[in-house]
Amino acid sequence: MNNEKESDLQLELENRFLTYALSTIVSRSLPDVRDGLKPIHRRILYAMESIGLNATAKPVKSAKIIGEVLGKYHPHGDASTYESMVRMAQDFSMRYPLVDGKGNFGSVDGDAPAAYRYTEGKLTPITSYILNDLKKDTVEFRANYDNTLKEPVVLPSRVPNLLINGSSGIAVGMACSFPSHNLTEVMAALIAMIKDPDATVAQLMKHIKGPDFSGGGIILNSKAEIRSAYEQGLGAVKIRGEWKIEQLPRSKQQIIIYSIPYGVNKARLIEKIAEIIIAKKLPPLIDVRDESDENMRVVLELKSGASTEKIMTYLLRHTELENNFQLNFNCLKPTGEPARLSLKEICRNFLDFRKEVVTRRLEYELAILIKRLHILDGFVAIFSQLDKALKIIRSSKSKQEAHDKLKKGFKLDDEQVSAVLEIPLYRLVAMEVEKILEEQKKKSKEKKQIQTILNSDKKIWAGVQNELHEIDEKFGDKRRTKIKTIELVEYNAEDFIEHEDAYLVISKNGWLRKFKKVVEPNTLKYKENDSLLSTVKANTREFVAFFTSRGMVYVSKLYNLPYTRAGFGEPVQNLFKFADGEKVISMLSLDPAELAAGQIPPTEDSSNRSSSRQTRLSFADENKGGLEGMIIGSSGYGFRFPLSNLTETTRSGRKLMTLKGDDKIVGFSLVTGDHLFMASVNGKGIVIPVEQVSLLTGAGMGSRLIKLINSSLAGFKITSKNGHSTITFDDGKTKKINIKDIRVTNRGGQGIIISKRKKITAVE
Repeated sequence: MNNEKESDLQLELENRFLTYALSTIVSRSLPDVRDGLKPIHRRILYAMESIGLNATAKPVKSAKIIGEVLGKYHPHGDASTYESMVRMAQDFSMRYPLVDGKGNFGSVDGDAPAAYRYTEGKLTPITSYILNDLKKDTVEFRANYDNTLKEPVVLPSRVPNLLINGSSGIAVGMACSFPSHNLTEVMAALIAMIKDPDATVAQLMKHIKGPDFSGGGIILNSKAEIRSAYEQGLGAVKIRGEWKIEQLPRSKQQIIIYSIPYGVNKARLIEKIAEIIIAKKLPPLIDVRDESDENMRVVLELKSGASTEKIMTYLLRHTELENNFQLNFNCLKPTGEPARLSLKEICRNFLDFRKEVVTRRLEYELAILIKRLHILDGFVAIFSQLDKALKIIRSSKSKQEAHDKLKKGFKLDDEQVSAVLEIPLYRLVAMEVEKILEEQKKKSKEKKQIQTILNSDKKIWAGVQNELHEIDEKFGDKRRTKIKTIELVEYNAEDFIEHEDAYLVISKNGWLRKFKKVVEPNTLKYKENDSLLSTVKANTREFVAFFTSRGMVYVSKLYNLPYTRAGFGEPVQNLFKFADGEKVISMLSLDPAELAAGQIPPTEDSSNRSSSRQTRLSFADENKGGLEGMIIGSSGYGFRFPLSNLTETTRSGRKLMTLKGDDKIVGFSLVTGDHLFMASVNGKGIVIPVEQVSLLTGAGMGSRLIKLINSSLAGFKITSKNGHSTITFDDGKTKKINIKDIRVTNRGGQGIIISKRKKITAVE
């Protein structure tokens, strides 16, 4: 029984989730291939049309529109409903806006629109072609949410809205992303498909060259790439902003960016460029200004002689000035089924829908004509024997009696007789009778014409084609987005980085500071319960490594680390992806000159900085790959590794040492001597030859260097046999240890007692 209950519950949950998922897909997130609208957008347009907000009407408060939508058709949040209306009014979001918004409807800078009590709206002229024929039984209607009104299932759109305006949405397990296209190109493709129903995507692309975004830009994809995306209904287009060079007096230049990729926030783009300037990652670029009005104009101020091509190439690679737009043609088919369609299938479904709408409109108009002709036939029958009809009416004692006598005397039906009895007396004059006869003749001719069209698929398609031509003539425009293949200028990003020395200071709690000039670390202020951990010097183009308590190493170029303006610096956790509780335990400059400085004595002409640095660089080059580092954990395990292993990492870093349990890294050190001194917390010390420490080229635990019993490693130092070390006790006092006083043993021993009563906290 328990198994049956669990199975029933599982089945019920699966069914309910599936119902929810389908509801989300169908009723919220995906557009219909026929009118290109989601339910919320369709309801907004229908509500606006219902209260007479056409293109020639006076706009009304958006609050009234939102209230109309929520109260009658869409019982959801007002914020999301207003957001949908706002998007249909934004000319930078939609290629052909459907709502004519008055007031602040947001900007390409990401500014939020004003509240709906401050803005106004009405429909745009093109929207009338989406709503036309709505009252001619062209589409199905369904009950609204409370079954008090009817709303259209789909709008009888003459406009291929899904293609010209695009759409995006996320549903449960399904998403869509349609780019906008040029109306003239789409209409040409649709007409071509009417003429050749079997037209391929390649043939349609003779007309539709590719997406056409509202903000312009350049599409960099090849025709083959775009065709593949159109055929599969899935892919991506690469969009690049546009710029031009303006010449200034004294041979100076400035770059003017006048278009950016679709969906890119202009303000954030400018902020990113400003950050690059502040960080001096692009020295030839001096300043960035936004001089935009109704037209976009972002000014980049340059140094004299700067290479504009290299500067723009750098910005393309490091900002959103070049971006990708994902294509995902998921939408609802006429059956209500979600599916990913190709460009050909989208066009085919729209044309079939247009044929259906035109057919239903003609059938509706034919039915109205037939009904009117039927009434006119009754009028003509009466007018042919008017004296007889008048005599019957005058002799009748009641309206019903007259009705029955006329029906019998002239062989008319109830509808015809009722119309006759309602006709005003003035219509009986000869002129009015003539008008009725003329109307009968005209309507009979119209009836024949409609019947002829309905009996011919060719004539119906001709009508669809004429409508497409009409819309193209009224709303067609030139393509805004160019399609080109542009080769990038080759460059080295570091060409823009100035060669200069910089100094890093990091505290024990991970506050990192970067200075251009030498600073005395002890003069710096630190946060409460914080103090100096390490200082290093390096060239801006060289690497710096950070070793952490979790056995990780993070390696970055120095120029990627921000300069300190004021305060305590930048938390190193903001620069890298540290785990909880992870701390920096050591910092190392990988500048060859600085590494060499720690390996060889100063030259006789050390006063000459250039000569001294060159000597150290020569040494580093000769010994490349020969320098080693050592890392040891609190468990007493450790190993040596070549410094050549320390290559640039991502923000996530790289595992250097494998740790178990509560083990952590005690420290890192360059291998600058032949002996290793280690001290445990419980007061034991040991000296072993450095050569006995395992050399690893990858991550690992290494070998056990000291045997620890109920204790952990306090610290270590690499030195010579005649060197010394300073140990710090838990009471803050220190003691100098001569290494030669401790017998050298093999690795893995317990060591000798160097402190009986005090615990050791650090080794230097």
